[in-house]
Amino acid sequence: MKIPKVFQESIVKEGTVFFIGGIIANFLNYLYRILMGRMLGPEMFGELVPLISLALILAVPASPVQVAAAKFSADFEASGARDKLKNLFGYLNKVFFLIAFSLTTLIIVFARPVQIFLKLSSISYVYFLAAIVGLTFLISPPRGILQGQKKFSQLTLSVLVESASRVILGILFVVVGFKVSGALGAFLCSLFLGYLFALYLSRRSDNLTSANPKDIPFKIREIWRYIFYSFFAFLLLNILINLDKILVKHYFSDFQSGIYSAFSSLGQISFLAVSLLAGIMFPLVVSQVKKREDYFFSLKKILIISFLLIIIISLFLFAFAKGLISVFFGEAYFAAAGSLGFYGLAMSLVGLIFLLSYFFMALDKFNFLFILGGGSLLEWLFISFYHHSFFQVILMFSLALSSTLLGFCFLLFRENLWRRKSVETRVPQNRASDSCGNSGSAKLYDIRNL
Repeated sequence: MKIPKVFQESIVKEGTVFFIGGIIANFLNYLYRILMGRMLGPEMFGELVPLISLALILAVPASPVQVAAAKFSADFEASGARDKLKNLFGYLNKVFFLIAFSLTTLIIVFARPVQIFLKLSSISYVYFLAAIVGLTFLISPPRGILQGQKKFSQLTLSVLVESASRVILGILFVVVGFKVSGALGAFLCSLFLGYLFALYLSRRSDNLTSANPKDIPFKIREIWRYIFYSFFAFLLLNILINLDKILVKHYFSDFQSGIYSAFSSLGQISFLAVSLLAGIMFPLVVSQVKKREDYFFSLKKILIISFLLIIIISLFLFAFAKGLISVFFGEAYFAAAGSLGFYGLAMSLVGLIFLLSYFFMALDKFNFLFILGGGSLLEWLFISFYHHSFFQVILMFSLALSSTLLGFCFLLFRENLWRRKSVETRVPQNRASDSCGNSGSAKLYDIRNL
């Protein structure tokens, strides 16, 4: 069996660097949360984590920007359209600077209602939240360009700078005495440093420079259409991932919210591992679609690796729950040990949903939005009605995720049937062409009108 070009040695090396770097970055992000949990205590940590979760939801529009930049830059790279790639870089940077400023201002205007809903001790925390959301927007275009060009090592460097500085500054600011404000300030400063590195590396990459939007030779409408649908995809994904933490903060006490934040932070490791694989898979599938190759090849390989990782991580979380809680958070969080393994299993489901969402976005097919919407609604309803204990919350969370994953399996089955039908209809045409004396081998996969 011939290995597709996207799995040749250079891409494998870059992907390996990205995966290992992503593991290190996620470990540093874990370390940040763990250290903040130990240094702040359950009550203050219970304020920090819901704020970060809310920031991830509010910054949802930034995620489709990065994915759109990755998709179109991978598309332009595969077709050799260098001018389009340069202009894409400049256009997205200018437009989303204005959007980031507008959204930051809007959050500041509604700071008081946010403070009341989350029962925050200071409104300044919401101001930090607004700035974090704004910077998340700014960092997305340059990172998307690097991802689309499969320059995973440079993308990894930007992510590592952000994660490492978050840990170092977080320790420094909290030790000095800024407490929750210090933890949020470290989060903000680290995003700024990551943005500077991503901007520098993407500008240096193939001499990419800003451009006049009037000179852009690609269809802006097509890009905005993709961003529009991707926005809803990431909105629903982030709601699916973070809604449980926000609802726990609303229904439970500060101490209980802190306990939940502890085991939910550790339990996300399986999701984070699979999400790294999704980031590697995305530009590969886009390239295969563009070149009319078997775009299920990357998905099959990534799914096999994902299941192996999920099994290993889940066994580890169940076997060493008490030890992990003790080492990373301390005795004050011992109540979290019994829930860690079960929450890890739930986040494994989230990881698979995230992976399949990336697959369909790479195909430019967004029917899965209806399934994500239904899953998010089920999660809200289930947890709102049944939240008498942590186990009940995790069970309701898992039921909503399982229903969502079943919907994705149906879409995947239907997509595979369509792919096979496309191959069967093209094979006779290829044979007929050969019998007429046409030279060259035809592609088996017609991916037009996706």
